[in-house]
Amino acid sequence: MKTYLQFLAAIFFLSACSSINSGLNLEAGKQFRLGGNQKGAFTVLVKNTGKTPVTISEQPAVGPSVVLGVSQPGDKQTLSFARGSAAVVTNASNNPAKLKLRIRGSTNLSMGYSPNK
Repeated sequence: MKTYLQFLAAIFFLSACSSINSGLNLEAGKQFRLGGNQKGAFTVLVKNTGKTPVTISEQPAVGPSVVLGVSQPGDKQTLSFARGSAAVVTNASNNPAKLKLRIRGSTNLSMGYSPNK
């Protein structure tokens, strides 16, 4: 019973938080999509902890993708995404990429990997 109550307390605490910390390992030739169709805006602090640059884009709910920049190894940047938009991290290299992400704001976001388009 005690473990169950601790679990419920942890879930409550995590749902009350408006930030998520996560590591992201992105295979060569793949892209990672975060968000899309969510009700609120979100911000992502991206730190490239690997040896491979990645491109970060915003895919708005309506309209074409907008490239926000390239994150080089060692770079740290904060990027904001509008309500309904998705953050898309693309690894166009032949090497895996490694990032740390801190997501704030709307954290009820979908996530997924796919081949580069």
